[in-house]
Amino acid sequence: MSWNPQPADMNMVTAPSGNRLLLIWRTEFLFYTPERRQLAAEWNQVRLASAVFPEEPNLINHRLDRPLPFASESFDAIYSFHVVEHLNPRSNERFIGDVHRLLKPRGVYRVSTPDLEFLAAEYLKCLHEQLTLASPENYARYRWAVCNLIDQCAREESGGEMLEVIRRGEYLSEHVKHMNGDLFLYLFPAQTNGPELLSERKIVNVVGNISNFCRKVANALRNRLRPGRTQRSYLELTHERNLWLFDRVSLHQLFSKSGFRTIDPTDHRRSSIPDWSRYNFDQSAFGDYPLEPSLYMEGIK
Repeated sequence: MSWNPQPADMNMVTAPSGNRLLLIWRTEFLFYTPERRQLAAEWNQVRLASAVFPEEPNLINHRLDRPLPFASESFDAIYSFHVVEHLNPRSNERFIGDVHRLLKPRGVYRVSTPDLEFLAAEYLKCLHEQLTLASPENYARYRWAVCNLIDQCAREESGGEMLEVIRRGEYLSEHVKHMNGDLFLYLFPAQTNGPELLSERKIVNVVGNISNFCRKVANALRNRLRPGRTQRSYLELTHERNLWLFDRVSLHQLFSKSGFRTIDPTDHRRSSIPDWSRYNFDQSAFGDYPLEPSLYMEGIK
């Protein structure tokens, strides 16, 4: 594979702080409020997708098994939001090595990704609770923990087994929020008191900006699919399947192998990215908790 990138056809932007920032993401969920969409305009953006989605002046679509189309030492900070899990181990080595190339000296690279340690611990906890006391509630937690751990790695169609669990009502809203933050908030009615079957009417009646935004995103994505596109091909075009999962050890090793000299785990609040408190894409807009519970790590070039 040749690693001589061609320049991106985009207008590079600079943040008010004077820093040049790059955001790499797969979905628009982190922009689900108007305020965050406005702040995201201060970042140059790369969207992981093989489908032909509309681009914007500071946004391009790009397959990350290819070099990023920017000159070396172009950015003060780079953030990849839930991207590395959608690349296989060899592609991740090349991708993060390329991120290192793009950063200026002392530039910051931040990663968020599903936390294998958290997912595995939650699965074992819910398994033992169901084995100790079988109940519809414990089974719902157990089933959701199983799906979080393996479904997105194994699914053959968009939505996978997780979507089937929702349709069958094998979930508890409080446990879904514990494991997924705001990711599925738009699915739930205002109050739920146990395993509850999702219906189209409930989705339509959900209140709040997040619900309206997520419905618009879903409709837009469906409308962009060409006639005859299957759920499986849609899954592949949008890189929906997870190809790897990381914990603190494996992600640290990947950073180290790519040449980062200072590597630290962090959380959804703290970052060395300049002006992070202004952006904080990782915190829910509805409270002091993560938008999506994740493993967060940063490296300095």
